[in-house]
Amino acid sequence: MYHNFRLLDAPIKLMGYEWTADDPKAVVCLVHGIGEHAGRYDRIGDAFTEAGYSMIGMDLRGHGLSSGTRGHTAPRVDVLTDIDLMIEYAQIRHPNTPIFLYGHSMGGNIALDYRKRGKNRLTPKSYMITSPWLRLQRKIPFYLYGFSKLMSMVKADFRMNTEINPAVLGNVEIIMKQDNQHLVHGSISVKTALEGLAAADELLHGRNEASVGDQGLRPFLLMHGDSDKICSPEGSRKLAELEKERCAYIEWEGLQHEIHNGNSESDGMEVIKVMINWIQDHLKAEDKNTMD
Repeated sequence: MYHNFRLLDAPIKLMGYEWTADDPKAVVCLVHGIGEHAGRYDRIGDAFTEAGYSMIGMDLRGHGLSSGTRGHTAPRVDVLTDIDLMIEYAQIRHPNTPIFLYGHSMGGNIALDYRKRGKNRLTPKSYMITSPWLRLQRKIPFYLYGFSKLMSMVKADFRMNTEINPAVLGNVEIIMKQDNQHLVHGSISVKTALEGLAAADELLHGRNEASVGDQGLRPFLLMHGDSDKICSPEGSRKLAELEKERCAYIEWEGLQHEIHNGNSESDGMEVIKVMINWIQDHLKAEDKNTMD
């Protein structure tokens, strides 16, 4: 179970979440997806603490207990600064403890973006990305894209409906039992949408690679369900191929968008165990390098 804390008070209130293990071997920093909040990851936080890892998350601006127009997680440069704060908080709470950055859906888009241009991008030992927003299943009509660009110049926080049906996310029984259902919303601002699309395009075309360089990119675990009705696994497949030297890709048969929440036959624990094993393997590799 988590406890809340204030990560930032001004110019915007950012609320944090912390799952604390005794003498943690690692700490995971969480970036959630559009329309949700970090408390929805309580099952993962509990599994991590049981494995000996702490987890720290925050409600992105415009989400959950944090302030801001609902669904307005922009401008991206400020969001990346928010990730800086979360990582720095983790370093203060758990000094000299390895950090891993975990992002899901829009949070996966943000975490992958952070991996390339975040101030503290080299602090995490590696990244864990699930169902990232790289390619959407539903193609955005040209007129809607043009309208969004126009509105972003006039009113950046103008909101659109994401039209996400909870039935396509994962195991409905697990999802409907989650606390604070009232904090979940179906909005995304035009600025958030455009910046997410731009980041996805840059990631899938290897842009900014020359400025970052091989030494500036951490390895990452990338996982996607082949039954995802929101973010297409095609985007993850393309990124995995583009970064095959640094990416471990797993595609889960029959799992939907929230692979950590399984489907009608699964509770998603097999996915969570893979993340736990990924962390363990990196910690073992680090210990071996230290001994050598």
